Amino acid sequence: MLPLFPLGSVLFPGALLPLHIFEPRYRLLIRRSVERERPFGIVLIRSGAEVGPAAVPHAIGTEARIVAVSRLADGRSYIVTRGERRFAVDALVSDAEPYLVGRVHYLDEPEGDDPSSHLDEALEALGRYLVAVLAVTDDARGERALTEELKGVAPVEVAWRIAGSIAVDPVEQQALLEMPSASERLVEETRILRRETDQLGDLLVRLRAQGERQELN
Repeated sequence: MLPLFPLGSVLFPGALLPLHIFEPRYRLLIRRSVERERPFGIVLIRSGAEVGPAAVPHAIGTEARIVAVSRLADGRSYIVTRGERRFAVDALVSDAEPYLVGRVHYLDEPEGDDPSSHLDEALEALGRYLVAVLAVTDDARGERALTEELKGVAPVEVAWRIAGSIAVDPVEQQALLEMPSASERLVEETRILRRETDQLGDLLVRLRAQGERQELN
């Protein structure tokens, strides 16, 4: 069984997620995770809230490994987690611990059909998206090199890296998390990146009407 932490955020495999731990039940979960050197699961909330009665989570989440802890004098803590394996929740156990526990099985990470062509399209769309972000914000955030960094990387890893770099709402992120193969994920990411690039282009037009901004190439 895996301890579960329902959140309003999605954690992808390989991604980092900082968390502020303040509720007593999650203080206990995190303390046990640190002491036992065991991961826990992060699941997006389907209904309910992060604070208060137990929320109902989505059925697919990501195993989280604690990589840094900063404890405060009042018992709260700040932690950083790294996403590891995806899992599916087979059953929720709400009365075993103060926090939610799930019976889970871990999911495979197949590449799917024609991953190379989908990878090339996704990287091209990512490059155009990052150029659009830079044009609108004047903030490279170190991401301009991301497309070069991802060349030669396996499709499964690239799909997760792209998923973690797109600023979309949690429901759309959850849909990416649940896709059964890297190829399907890359196709959907290409669609999202093109949509977001078009929206940034429209924003740039409005910004240029108010002052100088560089052209999108």
